[in-house]
Amino acid sequence: MKNVMVAALIALVATLVVGVPIVCNIQKNAELTGIERDAKLFTDNWNAQVKRLSDEKAVLKSNVKKWKALANKDLDRIFVLKAEVAEWEACAAKRAEPNLPDPTPVVEPNFTDQVQTSLKGVVHIAAPQWQGSGFVVGLRLIVTARHCVEGVEDFLITTHDGHQVRATRAISDKEHDVAFIWVDDLACVTGERGTVEHDVVLNPLDLGFIKDCVLGQSVYVIGSPYGKVNFNSLTTGIISGVGVDWSEVGDDYGWEVAFTIDSAGHPGNSGCPVFTTDGIVRGILVGGFSPVLISVMPCDLFMADLESIRLMFAQDRYEREEAADYGEWYNYRDGNEYYRTR
Repeated sequence: MKNVMVAALIALVATLVVGVPIVCNIQKNAELTGIERDAKLFTDNWNAQVKRLSDEKAVLKSNVKKWKALANKDLDRIFVLKAEVAEWEACAAKRAEPNLPDPTPVVEPNFTDQVQTSLKGVVHIAAPQWQGSGFVVGLRLIVTARHCVEGVEDFLITTHDGHQVRATRAISDKEHDVAFIWVDDLACVTGERGTVEHDVVLNPLDLGFIKDCVLGQSVYVIGSPYGKVNFNSLTTGIISGVGVDWSEVGDDYGWEVAFTIDSAGHPGNSGCPVFTTDGIVRGILVGGFSPVLISVMPCDLFMADLESIRLMFAQDRYEREEAADYGEWYNYRDGNEYYRTR
C-alpha cells in the first residue's frame, strides 16, 4: 500500500512538471495575439486619421486659393474705383475754384482758334442702327441726345483726331432728351497698320447755363450731319428763342424746356454741342421743325447731376430689381404657374 501511494505521488509531480509550462505557453501566446490585434487596430486608426487630415489639408489649400483669387479681384476693383473717384474729384475741384477777376487784360480769342479748341471735345457716335454726335464732359463721360441711345448697347466713338473707342453702357434722363455714354475701356480700336497700342484721351468741354444768355446771342454748332461723311462740320447762328414749350406739338422727349437756334441742324447732328462764342457749351442739339427752329436741350438740366451720374456708372455692380410679369397663367398663392388667375 505504501508503494502504491509513493507511485501515485511521483506521477502527480511528473504531471505538474510537464503541464505547468504548457499552460504558461498558452497564456503567453494569447497575450501576444491580443497585443498584436490591438497594435493593428491602433495602426489602422492612425492611418485613417492621417488620411482624413491629409484630405482636409487639400480642401483647405483649395479654399485658400479660391479666397485669395476673390480677394485679389475685389482689391483690383477697389483700386479702379479709387482711381476713378480721384479723377472725378480733381475735375470737381477744378470746376469749384472761385471765378475771381483776372487783373491781366482780357484778350478775346480769335473765333477760328476757339473753334479748333472746341473741336477737341466733339465726337462722332456710331451704333448699328444710326449715326449721331456727342461731346465730352468728363474723362470717360460723353453727353448726347436720349433718342440716340434708346435700345442701343454698342457704340463706336470717334474723336476729333480720328481715334476710336468702344462703349457699351448708357443711361438717359427719364423726362428730357438727354443721355450719357460711359467709356469703360479707353484703348484705341482704330486698328491702323503700324500703330502702337495706346489709350485715347478724351477732352472735356466747358459747360454753361442758358439762363446766362440772351435772345439774339451768337452761337455755333459742331456735329456730323448725315453721318461721318460730314464729320465735325460747323454752322453758325443765333439764339432764336428761349424757354420754348413744344409739348403742344406732340413731343414726348421733354422739349418743353428747350431753347431754339437758327444754326443749321440735320439728321446726324442729334446730340452735338451748341456753343456760344466764348467756347462754352450751352446745350445739346436734339431736333427741329424748320431750318430756323432747331431745338436744343439746355445744359442747365444736368450740370448739377454730373457727379451723381458718374457714380451711377462707377457702381455698375448693383442693378435695380424690377417686378416680374408672370402673365395670366400664374397663381402666386398656389405656386401653380399653369393655373389661370382669372
